[in-house]
Amino acid sequence: MTAFHLRALAGAALLIALPACGEAPVEHRYDPYTGNAFPDRREPVAVPPGGLGIITDSLSDTISLLDLGTGEKVGHVPVGRDPVGLDGPHHVAVDKAGGFVYIGLSYPVVATGGPHASHGGSIQPGYVQKLSLADFRILGQVRVDANPGDIVASDDGRRVVVSHFDLQRAIKNAGNLDKARATLALLDPGAILPTGSVDPARITTCIAPHGMVLSRPDGARAYVACYGEDVVAVVDLDKREVVDRIPVDASGSAIGDPKYGPYSVVLSPDGKTLALGNTVSKDVRFFDIEANVMDPDRQIDTLGAPFFPVFSEDGKRLWIPTQSPDALVLWDLENDQEVTRRDFAANECKWPHVADRLDDTRLVLICEGDHVTAGKALVLDAATLATQSEAVVGVYPDAIARIPGAAP
Repeated sequence: MTAFHLRALAGAALLIALPACGEAPVEHRYDPYTGNAFPDRREPVAVPPGGLGIITDSLSDTISLLDLGTGEKVGHVPVGRDPVGLDGPHHVAVDKAGGFVYIGLSYPVVATGGPHASHGGSIQPGYVQKLSLADFRILGQVRVDANPGDIVASDDGRRVVVSHFDLQRAIKNAGNLDKARATLALLDPGAILPTGSVDPARITTCIAPHGMVLSRPDGARAYVACYGEDVVAVVDLDKREVVDRIPVDASGSAIGDPKYGPYSVVLSPDGKTLALGNTVSKDVRFFDIEANVMDPDRQIDTLGAPFFPVFSEDGKRLWIPTQSPDALVLWDLENDQEVTRRDFAANECKWPHVADRLDDTRLVLICEGDHVTAGKALVLDAATLATQSEAVVGVYPDAIARIPGAAP
């Protein structure tokens, strides 16, 4: 059969399918659609009786959800603004009373070469997203500076503060202290909207600020670990000014070439002491908040680089995760001595990043992994450091926030 015959048959079939002359076309009428054009189909998230852990997975654009009672992963939620590119959710804060979760989007430059090889290297402005604690839908977002580092919310829920671990700014402005210093962004939670969010106030603070805690309960002051300047910055958030920059060592501060590298900071339960993890000098040092000075008589030397430690409830012990070598150290602060230590094989916990106390007998340890495959969340015995459970989470987990379960 020729091409001509095929075209002729196709035309005949079309004519047969057409209605005969004079017949009215079939018309279908539908009722107007009354629902949402783009409905939100996220399922509500129930907090388990033992509490819920929210873990940011920096290189898989998700948050993993952990049942803190059983140690099991109970879900994961995609987050971010770009459905194709990498948003890099980095650190998380929770306002339980308000029902909000805040995450920073860091847009990391994916690289190899060891832990944190890409951290702080972005030139793209970051974002903070405000999520619903009920189902993690996006309630609002606001642009901040490049390389958002830590993110914290005040106990009263009135303010959210973001540091910027901006190593690119420091490199490009070497020798110019004012330009090399990055900012803290002060966010009004009520002004974080789906569109048209108010640009947050910014306070120029120090070179490459990262770990940060707020005074309790009002969050009037921020205490910031300034990696690139070897200082603790004390910031009055009401006056929006830096009150002090205190060197972590009596030898003085460094400008852009840290000798100590304070990266993390945690607050003691009584609110009087800061513990700073110095990743360059590989030690933990202590800051007396009331006296506004470093405590020269207290220092814990660690074999590996210390990251985010956690105090016991009575403030007498400290659990310190370290990297290269990868370990967890339990330190007796009253007697200034190591109680016990656990060294991890790569398949147990590669690059421990943050420890958090669950109760008097258990803690959770977040393990970054190799930044290519999934990381882990381990629940450990607080005294022996033995693993009670482990959960595989996303790629490069770097923070956890906890939601308490219902009281029994």
